[in-house]
Amino acid sequence: MERMAAPAIRPQRSPELALPLPYLMAALAAFVVAAAGVPLLAPDLVRGSDDPRVFALTHVAVLGWVTMAMMGALYQLFPVALGARIHSVRLGRWNFYAYGAGVSGFVPSFFVDWTPGVAAFGVLVVGGIAHFASNLLRSYPSVRHWHPMAAYVLAGLAWLVVTMGFGLTWALDWEFHWFVITPAMLAAHVHAGLVGWLGCTWMGVSYKLMELFALAHRGRWRVAYANLILVNGALVGLDVSLVVRPASGATLVFASLLGAAAVVFACDLVALWVRRRRRPVSLEQGHVAVSLASLLLAVGLGVPLAAGATVAPSWVVAYGYAAIAGTFGFAVVGKTYKIVPFLVWLHRYSPHAGTRPLPLLTDLVDGRLGVASFALLALGYATVLAGLLSARVVWVQAGGITFLGGALCFAGAIVGVVWPGRWIGRSGPGGGPRRPAVAALPGARLDPAAVPTPPR
Repeated sequence: MERMAAPAIRPQRSPELALPLPYLMAALAAFVVAAAGVPLLAPDLVRGSDDPRVFALTHVAVLGWVTMAMMGALYQLFPVALGARIHSVRLGRWNFYAYGAGVSGFVPSFFVDWTPGVAAFGVLVVGGIAHFASNLLRSYPSVRHWHPMAAYVLAGLAWLVVTMGFGLTWALDWEFHWFVITPAMLAAHVHAGLVGWLGCTWMGVSYKLMELFALAHRGRWRVAYANLILVNGALVGLDVSLVVRPASGATLVFASLLGAAAVVFACDLVALWVRRRRRPVSLEQGHVAVSLASLLLAVGLGVPLAAGATVAPSWVVAYGYAAIAGTFGFAVVGKTYKIVPFLVWLHRYSPHAGTRPLPLLTDLVDGRLGVASFALLALGYATVLAGLLSARVVWVQAGGITFLGGALCFAGAIVGVVWPGRWIGRSGPGGGPRRPAVAALPGARLDPAAVPTPPR
């Protein structure tokens, strides 16, 4: 594979603000709801995962928070980072309301164990996801920069469709009782979503954002592409074995292969980070560290479960919590600190480039709230995990409240970025702009044609 040039970002391809921002802000609200649910449902979480209210909390985190955030992030990054064009911006805008309405009805239906609502709103959720996947898949012919992110997201979209196929079938069966849904069948659905959709998408986006914002460029991506093949092959084997022969040794073999692929990814991303040219450790990279540590923890919990180890029911919940809140949750929070300021700067400030002092991305985020949020989230997350592993409700409650405090600080920091007119221009030495405006897009090379033209 020939050596790639430094990655270019193409701001002129960015969709209008009304496309990605509602997804990201809705994800922010769902994050706060999910965080609040942990201390409120602590006794149910310690008892195990087989409870409608635990299912509801899981889906508000996966569908309302992480998936909603990834939808918004992809609508922004897909054209800007890969040089593509979104097939239909209008469809993307309308689909936000359809998908949001579906999730808003689906989660409460799960919570109160209302099976007709689970089936009806489940169909709406699946429709929203199908439209999103179709919109992005139909955008692929316009991709100009084939980075590993493009391949990983493509695989993630395929698994998103598979996940929704499982989910729709299980939701309808809950109402019509076609067959008995076994724990192994639920596990196949869960892993198609967590490993296939969220995992592949997260890995691809992580590679790209590490390049862009840490100035960590790489010429060859052989390990990344080989690992993508390993992840998808092992996941196909795991899901088939869970559905067909869940007690067989094949389940353990494929789970172990997925664990190995997770370790390879973590090591590869760290190797890319070590080569970065932007040396200071950013707030986003702190979240990445917790995310990768949680990934390895989830592997350590998941492989013994696949082997049939006898553990307390709360350990299964701990496994899911480490994957959702730890691996994907911290990744989403960290990357939001980059994506939302970039999005706001691009649409709010770039038209004024060269005419007045403009903020850097770091000027848009309240650093004190960011640090406070990270500290509270990390402490709360560790305490909840300890409480689940030791089956102590009080620890889960205390950790959940601490984590909720971190979520509220994070929400305050992001709302402060989006709030109109929050930043007040500051002058550099001599009264001039503190830095040329285009330098507010750090960590990447701008397309020459993408530099904003100052208004006359």
